[in-house]
Amino acid sequence: MRIISAQEQTVSLNSDIKNAKISFNEMTASAVVVEIETYRGRFKGLGFSSYGRYGHGGILRERFLPRLRNITNIDTDATSVQIISNIWNKLMADEKEGGHGERSGAVGVVETALWDALAKSEELPLWALLERDAGCVDAKTFSSGQTAVYASGGHYKSNNPSIKELATEIKQNMDMGYGWSKIKIGGVTPAKDMARIESAIKAAGDPGLIAVDANCAYHSNSKKSLLNDIDQLGLRWIEEPVNPLDYQALSDCAGFMSTPIATGENIFSRIDTVNLLHYGGLRANTDRLQMDIVLSYGLTEYIRMIEDIEAFGWSRQSLIPHAGHQVALHAAAGLGLGGHEVASGSSGPFSGVSNDTKVEGGLAILGSLPGIGIENKPELYKFFDGIL
Repeated sequence: MRIISAQEQTVSLNSDIKNAKISFNEMTASAVVVEIETYRGRFKGLGFSSYGRYGHGGILRERFLPRLRNITNIDTDATSVQIISNIWNKLMADEKEGGHGERSGAVGVVETALWDALAKSEELPLWALLERDAGCVDAKTFSSGQTAVYASGGHYKSNNPSIKELATEIKQNMDMGYGWSKIKIGGVTPAKDMARIESAIKAAGDPGLIAVDANCAYHSNSKKSLLNDIDQLGLRWIEEPVNPLDYQALSDCAGFMSTPIATGENIFSRIDTVNLLHYGGLRANTDRLQMDIVLSYGLTEYIRMIEDIEAFGWSRQSLIPHAGHQVALHAAAGLGLGGHEVASGSSGPFSGVSNDTKVEGGLAILGSLPGIGIENKPELYKFFDGIL
């Protein structure tokens, strides 16, 4: 196997939504195309940034794409995990430990394109390649190529949608076959947020079908009474109630809340995950871990995270990766994880699933087309115009 070419372009997402902390109006992303050659021929792999961060064009063009192009003599007499891991090690040559910054997302998006190309060369969807080379049969809850799936939405928008519109969104999610829904909180007054939550619960028909995402809005002790109120509702989980790196505050929340806590989307490495489990006070197999695969150096690092997480006594069913990108979908199915997050709505690169994936009865049932399926998701594929 050899690298033929590697390109990146930075694109604008042009989204009018916001959460409790940030607006997505100016958000950018990186689209990456890597072409490889194997004994089966040439194959182009596509990678796309995850949600909630920015593009990585500078660091990709200056450091990681030149390193990738300079890699020669890639040994393919190994599993896919070993092949990509060997390339990953060369990408990370002369990079110091710690201080991950934007580096982890840059490596993750390149690695995504490599996995896509390699899966295509094997004539397998990524979920099947992962199941074959890195899956855990004992951990699988569903049949091959299936995973639980939920809809993530309920954002604050520039046009200030009403509570009635939020309820309509939740009802649509359930009618479309998603297992549960998640909404944003922390961006308006507590009274307004409670009204939003209650409306969502009514639309879903069960508080266990609603999760809430605070996006780190509740830092001070003065917010404890509000969290106590939320804790009485019986929600599926509360996501990121406090800063993701404030392990003491997170531990405090886990200590007084019975509602499961979901966190991890804003930590980007194996050692950060270990520290979270050591010091965050989280409850194994009650709480949920949401490390974002693309933002966390890619599947190579994520598979290493799983090894550590299981060593701490957690089931991989407690892992539900952040973001609605195709890598998370295939990883959830192929590695036997706890589910997949999909952005609700009809437009945008992270909305819905690829055309060869069905959603029904709370499950995503993936297709058999080779690769990760970006070509089968028009709202995502269009960002590759100009580099294909």
